[in-house]
Amino acid sequence: MNRQNHDVKKAIDQIDVPHEKLDQTIASAIQKANVNNKKPKRKYFPTIAAASFATFLLLGSAFVSPTMAKVLSSVPVLDSVFEFAGDRGLVIASLRGLSEEIEQTVTDKGISLTIKDVYYDGTRLSVSYIQESPHPKDHLGEFQLKVDGKEINFSDSRTGKLLSDTQYAGILNIDPVENLPDSFDLHMALNEIGDVAGSWDFEIPVTLSDEDVQTIQVNKKLVYQDTEMTVKDVKIGLAGIKLSVSITSPEAIDPTMVGDHILHFNLLNDTGEALTHLDSHGSGIVENGQNVMNMEYRYAPLEDASETLTVSPYLVPVNKGQSARIEHSLQTDQLPLTIDQGKMGKIIVQDLQYEEEKMLLYFDVASDFTYDGHFQFNTLWLEDAKGHNLAITGYPERVIGNTYVQEFKKTSKNEPLTLVSFEMPYLEVLKKLEVEIPLM
Repeated sequence: MNRQNHDVKKAIDQIDVPHEKLDQTIASAIQKANVNNKKPKRKYFPTIAAASFATFLLLGSAFVSPTMAKVLSSVPVLDSVFEFAGDRGLVIASLRGLSEEIEQTVTDKGISLTIKDVYYDGTRLSVSYIQESPHPKDHLGEFQLKVDGKEINFSDSRTGKLLSDTQYAGILNIDPVENLPDSFDLHMALNEIGDVAGSWDFEIPVTLSDEDVQTIQVNKKLVYQDTEMTVKDVKIGLAGIKLSVSITSPEAIDPTMVGDHILHFNLLNDTGEALTHLDSHGSGIVENGQNVMNMEYRYAPLEDASETLTVSPYLVPVNKGQSARIEHSLQTDQLPLTIDQGKMGKIIVQDLQYEEEKMLLYFDVASDFTYDGHFQFNTLWLEDAKGHNLAITGYPERVIGNTYVQEFKKTSKNEPLTLVSFEMPYLEVLKKLEVEIPLM
C-alpha cells in the first residue's frame, strides 16, 4: 500500500468530532439565522475567480461590546461565529479547537467591526467577524490585504447570518494567488461599508493549524477538444478539500470554457456522492500562444471514510435566455408531487413541515447527474399568493443521498403556495475523463 495514501485514510478515520454537538450546532445555526446572504465572489487581476457561494466581510479592534458579547452568549450551543455561520468544515475545525481567537474591534462612523477568529490549514484561510451597526447587512467595499507587509493578490468568498437587527455574523474565505508561509501577520484594510466611508484596519497573527493536511500528487493529463486539463493534486484537510487543476487552451479561447459551456468539476467519494462545492478561484498567464489557467476548487470535508476520490469534469451550458418556468400548486394532502425537469430528471417533493418560525420542504432528486450537497446549478422555491419568493436560504442542504431539505418563511397553513422550478439545461458529464484517486 502506498504510504502516503494510507496516511490519508488513517487521518480521515481518526477525525474525532463530537457528532451530537455538531448536529445540534448546525440545527441551532439554522434555527437562529434570520437571513443567509450571498454575494458573488470578487475577481482579482490577473485572476479569474468563479464561486458557488459568497457573502460579506467585516473586521474589528480590541474591544467587544457588552451587547455583542451578550448576544453571542445567548445563542444556545453556538460557541463561535464559525459554528454559527460557517460551512461544515469550519464547524468541525471550531469544535476541535483549531481556530485562533483574535477579538479585535475597530469602530468608525458608528460602525463596529470585530474579527473573532481565524483558521488556516493550507486548504483554506478563513476569518470570522461581527458587524455592529444600524444597517448590519451593508455591503463592504473593496479591501486591501498584506502578508508580512507585502500586498497580495487574492479573491474572497463571504457568507453570514444576522444575529439581531443591528448585528451580523459572517465568514470571509480568502484565496490568495501566492503561496503563504506557515505563519505571518495579515494586514486587512477596509475603507467603505455600504455608502459610509471610513477606516477599519487590522493586524491579525496567523499560524498554520496543527492538524495535518495530506497532499496526494496526481499529475494526470486529460484532453477534450481544444482544452487540456491536468489534475495536479488534491489536499485533504479536516476543514475541507482543495483540488488543483491546470487548464490550457489556445490563446483565443477562454480555458474555463468549452464551446458555449463552462467547464466544472465534481469530486465524488467512493459511493458516488458529490462533495459539496464551496468555491473556486484561479490565476492565469499566456505562454507560448496558450492560455494557462491554474484553478483551485474547494469542497466540504469528507463526512465518512472513503477509499477513493473521483474527479468528474462536466459542462454547464451558458444561459442564453430564460429557461421555461415550471409551476405546481403545492398542497400537503396531495404529496408526493413530481416535477419533471426534462433531460435532467425529476424532483419529487415528499413533505412540507410547518415549524414555529419556518417551513421545511423535503424533496428527492431522480437524475443521472450527481448533484452536490447544495443541489448546485439547480433550484426550486416556494411563492405565496402574491408571488413573493419565500426562500430563507438560497440553496437546499443534502440530508442523505439524493434527499434534500430547504427552509422557507412560514405562512398560514391555509395560504395557497406555488412550487416553482424551471426546465434544467443538460449538464454533460465527461465520463471518459474521470480520474480516480486512491486514498488507501
